[in-house]
Amino acid sequence: MTAQTSHTLAIVDDDKRVLEGLQELLESVGYAAKTFRSPSAFLDSGALAGCDCVITDIKMDAMDGFELEQEVRGQEPGMPMILMTGRTDIEDRGYAGADNHRVFMRKPLNSQALLQAITRLLAFPR
Repeated sequence: MTAQTSHTLAIVDDDKRVLEGLQELLESVGYAAKTFRSPSAFLDSGALAGCDCVITDIKMDAMDGFELEQEVRGQEPGMPMILMTGRTDIEDRGYAGADNHRVFMRKPLNSQALLQAITRLLAFPR
């Protein structure tokens, strides 16, 4: 699977190993990947304007993935987002599922499923 190099993805996670692993995976298929250790680092960087998709952990200190999603949607309502979680109770809280601009995925991520989700999300017009 080869991605179009014109797509830039932002990865937001407070786990350095997750950031490095996802960056390596995404760049190996041709995406440009920018990593951020916190939602505030991402929002303060101005990278959202040049981003085609945001991949974020849900559970982070200070601002969680849902709060980040609200901030992103306030600036870019149609931004494709993938929210990752290791939590098992997420479905019970009504957060499971996907739409044209959002996908939820459980950690540890399945690389093939992640790449397919990105391809699907990028196919929808913003």
